[in-house]
Amino acid sequence: MRILCLIALLLCSVFPANAQTTAGAARVEITPDVKAMRVPLGGYAARHDTPSTGVDAPIFARALVIGQGNRKVGIVSIDLCFLPASIKEEVLKRTMAAGCDLTAETLLLSATHTHTAPDPLALHAQNRFEFKGWTRFNPQLLAFTADRIAEAIITANKSCAPAKFGSRSRVTEMLNRNRRGDPTVDREMTVLRVTAANDAPIAEICNFAAHPTLYDDVMMEISPDWCGVMTAQVERDLGGVCLFLNGAEGDSTTQGAEGDTPKARIASYGSKVAQVATSLLKETATSEKGALRAWLQEVELPERKPSGLFIAAAAQLGATFTQAKELVHTLMPSKTRLAFVQIGELLLIGFPCEPTGEIGLSAKALAKQAGFRLPAVVALSNEWLSYCVSPSQYRAGRYEASMCFYGETFGTTLLKGVEAGVKR
Repeated sequence: MRILCLIALLLCSVFPANAQTTAGAARVEITPDVKAMRVPLGGYAARHDTPSTGVDAPIFARALVIGQGNRKVGIVSIDLCFLPASIKEEVLKRTMAAGCDLTAETLLLSATHTHTAPDPLALHAQNRFEFKGWTRFNPQLLAFTADRIAEAIITANKSCAPAKFGSRSRVTEMLNRNRRGDPTVDREMTVLRVTAANDAPIAEICNFAAHPTLYDDVMMEISPDWCGVMTAQVERDLGGVCLFLNGAEGDSTTQGAEGDTPKARIASYGSKVAQVATSLLKETATSEKGALRAWLQEVELPERKPSGLFIAAAAQLGATFTQAKELVHTLMPSKTRLAFVQIGELLLIGFPCEPTGEIGLSAKALAKQAGFRLPAVVALSNEWLSYCVSPSQYRAGRYEASMCFYGETFGTTLLKGVEAGVKR
């Protein structure tokens, strides 16, 4: 009897009985003033720390806060290439100071992975390296960015009101492809729709895997790439705040972008993704009932192991072999935490890196085996560990493997973490 009572108590802590669901969302611009401070763009080493020359389109932090009883979960989509851990640390300092009851466990930050936003290396507090052409840490830019992201979360939290939510997924065709030539690519689009009690729109989430690299390294103006077109179109068509969470995009890129210029291709592709997302969201029913929880799974990582290709690339910046190894050991942690957020039938699995499609689909399979109906992989969550590839992909080499800093067992190590996390 005592065991049965304990089980009942645990179930109530995960699924609060008759708890009111609430939600709030906000969108805050995070575009820095490139005339007031030096802002190099991230994503392409070929830029060699050259500062941005202007703003093609503004970038944003989009926040969603969902509550149920005495618990809350926060999800934030940020127009950056990746997220050093120092960003989340600084954001949490600000949200906690403002009385926002979200913690490291219940706040999920994710980068859209645009390659035309401020270089996240400038936001990495551990980045104290001085190589020619290497972006240096900029505490002023980190403070500005953390202020704006925190503002989005605080505003969303304050606007929480009775709400409903629902999720759905669909396998898409001709929107993404595997850029390595591997046969595996995650073509599933997963959405979450959040509405007020009267069905007025609050927020949407679109999860899909594709690199936002339609602008190349020649582009020197700030832009959210195709993600900005997609989210803005969904917001116009449906209302609310649309968060884009990139999926297992490590080897996935766009397919079907049309136009004679990068800007035209961005408009074309962003609109195509928005149309599929909008259609799927319109089909998604909402309810005020459903599980809400968030947790982290700690993972001990393999030995840090910079590849020969990375050593060669670092040498072009003037780094010696010893300095290149020091860079990897300083910027890459020895352990990490996978993030899990359950919202009804949806399970978001946050990877602190760029998992390939093979890794992402394996993670989804593990979650389904554990009983989660609708798992979705979220890349570049909470911190930055670069690329995550399978053992065979690591041995095959090429760019993604050269940017995998934990050797060929990195992918399987994280999948073991997923397996442990979904069983909790």
